[in-house]
Amino acid sequence: MQGALQVFIARGYEGASIDEIAEVARAGKPSIYNRFTNKETLFREVVLRWAQKSTEMTASTTSGSILERFESAGTLIVQRAVKDETIGLIRSVIAEATRHPELATTIHYAMRAHGVATVMKLVAELAEAEEIRSLPAFAPNNLEATARRFIDLVLLPMMISSLFHADLTPVKTEMEDHARKAASFFLRGCGYYPTNA
Repeated sequence: MQGALQVFIARGYEGASIDEIAEVARAGKPSIYNRFTNKETLFREVVLRWAQKSTEMTASTTSGSILERFESAGTLIVQRAVKDETIGLIRSVIAEATRHPELATTIHYAMRAHGVATVMKLVAELAEAEEIRSLPAFAPNNLEATARRFIDLVLLPMMISSLFHADLTPVKTEMEDHARKAASFFLRGCGYYPTNA
C-alpha cells in the first residue's frame, strides 16, 4: 500500500501505472490484480486506508484551561492534515473529480466521516468539563454537528491555503496561531467566553 501511495502522490491517479506501482511496491503485477480488480479500486483503497490512518489521533486534552485544551486539539488536527503527503493525495483526488466524480465523491465523504468521528471523540471528552457541559453545543445529540463546525473553523482555511501552495512552509508557520484564534472564536460561538482569551 505504501508503494501505491507514493506513486499516486507523485504521479496523480491518471499518471500512475500498475507497472510502476508494482515496481515501487516490489510486488508482482498479478498479485496486485489478485487483490484489486483495477487501478480505481486500488486508488480508492489506498486513499481510504490513508484517511483512516491520518485521522487516528489522541490529544493531550486532559490538562489546562478549556481554551488551552481546544487549542491543543485544533493544533493537532491541523498538524495531522497539513503534511506534504496528505496535501499531495488530496490534490490527486481533486484532479479526478471531473473524470471520476463518483470516486472523488466517495473518497471525500469517507475522509470527512473519519475526521468527524475522530474529532467528535475529542470534543466529547472536552465536553465533560464542568464549564461547558451545560452549553447546548456540547449536549450529546449536538456533538457531531459541533465537531463538524470545529473542523470547519480550524482545518478548512489551512487546507485551502495548503492546496494552493507548492511549498507548505508558509502555511505551517501560521498553523498554531490560526488554531489558537479559531479555538477561541469557536468557543465564543458556542456561548463560552474564556477569561484569558
